[in-house]
Amino acid sequence: QRDRLVIVVLDRQHYGKPDRDDKGAQVEHDGRTIYEIDLTAIYIEHATSLLVAEGHTVHVLDSGWYAERNDRGSEIARQTPGEPVAYIACHVNAGGNGAAYGLTLHDERSTGGRMLAESVADALGGATAGILDRSIVRPCSRGGDWGAAFSTIAGIYDGPVNISGVCFEPFFIDSPAHAQLLTDDGLRLIGQALAVGCMSWAGG
Repeated sequence: QRDRLVIVVLDRQHYGKPDRDDKGAQVEHDGRTIYEIDLTAIYIEHATSLLVAEGHTVHVLDSGWYAERNDRGSEIARQTPGEPVAYIACHVNAGGNGAAYGLTLHDERSTGGRMLAESVADALGGATAGILDRSIVRPCSRGGDWGAAFSTIAGIYDGPVNISGVCFEPFFIDSPAHAQLLTDDGLRLIGQALAVGCMSWAGG
């Protein structure tokens, strides 16, 4: 029996913005166009499967502006004050000019966010050894470093004390070094690593 269960909010960002057809980053691969939102949907499914199998609770968000989604995550945390809640803004990176790292970002003010980011990054690095050249953690802030990433989790810090949030950018959609992660097997690695990172963060 696990010491502690975790509630994980998996936010499929880009997808579901009101009146906006936002598919996120894209790449031409093997004669077809691959969109970020399709990749996140698959690794979210794999993360959910593992978490649920281990007895944890998962909420998937896929509609509304990011601030509204942050509010929904905070409301879930308010309703479950005795449980740790991990909020994951789910993305795939792009434009790295051949970069081959995985990236997990946290609000620079948040100790819980930093710990969650470190746990997720450790799990990601272990699962993708030989594919990612490294799995890194970076703080983000409004108007500062990684400001675009900050906007994906900006409201989480003001939520209840039991919720922590990260922006998850596990690989580059347009990096040749990461092409194998565009497959279902690759996305299973990503999703399962995300799940393991959340469980480890919660101590379960």
